[in-house]
Amino acid sequence: MRNYQEKIVFLVLFGLLSNIYVIHSQTNNNDTSIYNLFDNATGKNNLPFYNGSRHVNYYRTLDGSHSYYQSGNYTTGSIVFEDQPYYDVDLKYDVNNDILVFKPVGKFDYLGINVIKEKTASFNLYNKRFVNINYNNPTCPLYMTGYYQEIVFSKSTILYIKHHKNRTKVIDTQSISDGVNQNTTDRFKENNEFILKFKNNYYKINSKNEIIKIFPEFKSQIKNYYNTHIALEESDNKLFIENLIKEINSLLPNESN
Repeated sequence: MRNYQEKIVFLVLFGLLSNIYVIHSQTNNNDTSIYNLFDNATGKNNLPFYNGSRHVNYYRTLDGSHSYYQSGNYTTGSIVFEDQPYYDVDLKYDVNNDILVFKPVGKFDYLGINVIKEKTASFNLYNKRFVNINYNNPTCPLYMTGYYQEIVFSKSTILYIKHHKNRTKVIDTQSISDGVNQNTTDRFKENNEFILKFKNNYYKINSKNEIIKIFPEFKSQIKNYYNTHIALEESDNKLFIENLIKEINSLLPNESN
């Protein structure tokens, strides 16, 4: 009897939310609040991505580095899971293991859950869009797997950044009263990969020569960009590449944009 009543309540709520959505469908500003209202009505602890495995951070660092994108703390983001969008969820992205982690709601909120990658189309974090490059994408080359930050410049020009961090072991030697004690810690350093999708072809662009090979007509402009932005390349390689592709895209004929 109780299950029957719960189903009735759910159907009533679904009908009400459907009517609200129809009323506001002409403007997309309310989409997020509509989905949040639906999630709250059905219970956020019943969301489908609760089915992932428990997340464990096996690394120990002392230098402030970590294996996550931007921060090891959770931040509010959104996710498209099984083709359904979910907003205002607490996420963090372990780039070293290419795992999206979700913070559950309720008494088990101290446990992170690994979101099932095969069912995840995309997510947004820190106002950046990440896509699962293998999700419903048969044209993806074999060397591309998992999550990539996607920056769309035009219909024909898309930059993908594979965020990754190299992990090294550091030996800490501490003297104790009866000898020497050795402990190991981890250290992480960014080592990202850049892929350009141009006219439905994917290209690795981790060097100046690789970019010139794609755009030989802009050889002089590309060389000039590298020569005049040396400091940016060293301080923020991601922004350096992003600005370069933006500049190249502005030089392309209008029909390519």
